[in-house]
Amino acid sequence: MSNKNYLAYLFLVLATFCWSGNFIVGKFATLFEIPPLTLNVFRWILVWFILVPFTYKEIFENLPYIKKNWLVISFMGVITISTFNSVVYFALNYTQVINAVLMLSAIPAATIVLSSLMKIEKTNFFQLLGLLLSIIGIGSIISNGIIFGT
Repeated sequence: MSNKNYLAYLFLVLATFCWSGNFIVGKFATLFEIPPLTLNVFRWILVWFILVPFTYKEIFENLPYIKKNWLVISFMGVITISTFNSVVYFALNYTQVINAVLMLSAIPAATIVLSSLMKIEKTNFFQLLGLLLSIIGIGSIISNGIIFGT
């Protein structure tokens, strides 16, 4: 395996840690009674400051496309990222982190449905397999493994 493959796996693991850290920070914020929408806004402002130095050139190169499709891009941003994180942060006021993380299992299904509705991408075998694995995983967590007879 090449160094690039190891780097890809490292970044996948780091992404997982960042996602889990997001839920832990969200739960921690409830202790200080930070409203979910406020936390979401501050989170995305921080992300914007981190990513702009790496993406500003590509944003300017694609500005005509972005202007042409701003409504679809905005809709997808509000429906997916903003709404999802706000709902997660709201849920963390009333539940444990593990229960909130279970919401992540809805992402493959939502992606497949929205992609089909917007005619962006056709569903393939691997996407359906990922969806099935998500459903099995969530079922095993909710049932404490009883789903498999253990």
